[in-house]
Amino acid sequence: MKQPIAGSVVLAAGLAFCAMPAIAAAIDDGQTAYNAGDYATALRLWRPLAEQGDARAQNNLGVMYENGKGVAQDISEAVRWYRLAAVQGYGGAQYDLGLAYAIGRGGVRRDPVRAYMWFSLAAQSLSGDTGSLVAQTRDVFAGAMTPAQIDEAAGLARMCLASNYRECEPVGDAAAAPATTVASTPAIAITPHDVTAADYPTQSLRLHESGEVTVTYQISESGSVTACAVILTSGSPLLDAAACTLVRKRWRYKPATEDGQPVSIQYISKIVFPRR
Repeated sequence: MKQPIAGSVVLAAGLAFCAMPAIAAAIDDGQTAYNAGDYATALRLWRPLAEQGDARAQNNLGVMYENGKGVAQDISEAVRWYRLAAVQGYGGAQYDLGLAYAIGRGGVRRDPVRAYMWFSLAAQSLSGDTGSLVAQTRDVFAGAMTPAQIDEAAGLARMCLASNYRECEPVGDAAAAPATTVASTPAIAITPHDVTAADYPTQSLRLHESGEVTVTYQISESGSVTACAVILTSGSPLLDAAACTLVRKRWRYKPATEDGQPVSIQYISKIVFPRR
């Protein structure tokens, strides 16, 4: 009886090993389709893998739901897929889940402590410049937190890692919006966000530099921007620096509120520098 069982185990392991390149190829093919705007093909390739538990496919499916690409936009569904990938240690999904807690969206209430926890885990999971940028985002976010909140978040991150990601999220659906809903309003821009020629560094104008910069920034209780960090570079250090300069200098908001009281909140925006 033992020999057939052993043979089955070896065969299963062999099949799993052979399947790994096929899974990677399917995910890459889906990425190529997604980048080309063929969202139906990307969805067809990614959904089965996501349902089978592949973390990268789960994260990609979350991105599709968040942006309404190939599917109806559904932030709650996006967060569900991010969470499934995050607890497998997938850094991109950990970052996206942290953003959900930072802003309060997709069926989760705003929770700075858990946001910081996921940002910290993502910074450890991701390597190189990406990991550094995530750590920078976390530190920008921490500017609106108390030392006690940061210590609590660091403790949760350690517990999450020690449990091999089994003790990262609240038990059951405790992360969801509470039964007694907190009345909240988003921050509302009261100044233009357009990019003018004056926002370009002189050398960028001379070189005719252009690009898109994605930044994360903290809006204070007064509506001013208190911190800014680049999370997706334009490829030009000059434009990257100029993006945060204009955000801090010119962007003003009617502050976000919770139960009628102004609160600090973190947002993300893409800033486009057209060719001039």
